Amino acid sequence: MAQDILVVIDNEAGVARRLAPVAALAKRVQLRLTGMYVTGLPMTQAFGDLDGWAQLLDAYMTAQRAEALKAERAFRQELGRLGLAGDWHSREGDMTEGVVGLARLHDLVVMGQPDPDASVNALRPGEVVLAAGRPALVVPYAGNFTELGRHVLVAWNGTREAARALYDAMFLIEGAEAVTVLEIDPPDIEDGNPDLRARHVVDMLKRRGVAAKAENTVSDGTSVADIILSLAADLTADLVVMGAWGHSRLREYVLGGASRGILQELTVPVLMSH
Repeated sequence: MAQDILVVIDNEAGVARRLAPVAALAKRVQLRLTGMYVTGLPMTQAFGDLDGWAQLLDAYMTAQRAEALKAERAFRQELGRLGLAGDWHSREGDMTEGVVGLARLHDLVVMGQPDPDASVNALRPGEVVLAAGRPALVVPYAGNFTELGRHVLVAWNGTREAARALYDAMFLIEGAEAVTVLEIDPPDIEDGNPDLRARHVVDMLKRRGVAAKAENTVSDGTSVADIILSLAADLTADLVVMGAWGHSRLREYVLGGASRGILQELTVPVLMSH
């Protein structure tokens, strides 16, 4: 069965980079792609009269509609070059809310890591991961990623979120050349579930025919995000798989420290599930 993938497009210039890891994935699994552009809304500012706000909104939306048309054209051209079929959606409104809604109807949503130089009105991938109920592949804003899932690093701690990410990524993991299951600060034998260690994940993967190995380490004051990304670099992993921890506080979705750190420091595509 084909994987139904939603690809969030930020602008015309970034289409080829955003589709590169998806094209790598398409060499291994059957895909159906949907490109999506969401206009966002202008930043709220105080105006002395409603006309000032109305003029700002009109100018902003006019520019965004023009960018949406250019992005769609670039998306369809790139699909043609890659020999992939796809569809297109353009929506007006808040970026994150727009992506969350459509992501719920897809197997996977592909997004870009927030650019630190972008406005606060940019897409918030962490909120999409926590709210959509679907796995998300987040691609670093810098670098080119033409391979995906050849060597996978799985961050494992035995939680529901980690298990969800592991199985959401299984369509990639089962075709990987190598898989490393990383466990940071493993619990004492008396603590936690003794059947949910990294070595047990490796045993399960080997039963599926996956070449996997376990890696255990202690943080010793180093952040979890730094440990994961450092090992990914050492292994030349092209994909990190991990659970996203967080909670909803009223309408605000708040990521846990490790998940937030990964999205801030990302150097390799990461597949996250909540």
